[in-house]
Amino acid sequence: MSGFANTKADIAFLKSRFNKNLAAGEKLIGSEFWMTIKGYEKLSVLVRTTQLPEMTREDVEDYAPGGMKFNQHGPLRNSGEFQVTCSETIEGDVLAAVKQMVYGKEYLDITFQAAAESNSGNHKGLIRTYSHCKVYSDAVDFSSEDVTAVVKPSLRIVYNWVE
Repeated sequence: MSGFANTKADIAFLKSRFNKNLAAGEKLIGSEFWMTIKGYEKLSVLVRTTQLPEMTREDVEDYAPGGMKFNQHGPLRNSGEFQVTCSETIEGDVLAAVKQMVYGKEYLDITFQAAAESNSGNHKGLIRTYSHCKVYSDAVDFSSEDVTAVVKPSLRIVYNWVE
């Protein structure tokens, strides 16, 4: 007999894992989201990628006698940044809005929510509101060889509060 001496099949174990996964329900698909920038609602349909930023607290470090390190929770880290990619239109809607945001020194409120088809778009509690946000635009690529690619401005959102 070849193989490992301690190998055994356990189909019942695998089936129980399958059934637990099935019982957890339909999984949220990465494309099932909706993002709204207050005052720029027409951009929502042009958002292609985004992120839910980290949720954490600051680390407080202490060293006990003998050099033993100890970590504890500190204050809530409730500000940060995340990336957004949009698809530009031939009217230049995204870049015009970003220009207005940056030149106008605007602070914006942005809402992200899950929008699953099976829930008819109801976020079911998966919603985040980012307040007092600044928008930064990275360099936007154009290329004469990109005959099938959409121009996609990449934005960096810096937020000061999240709920």
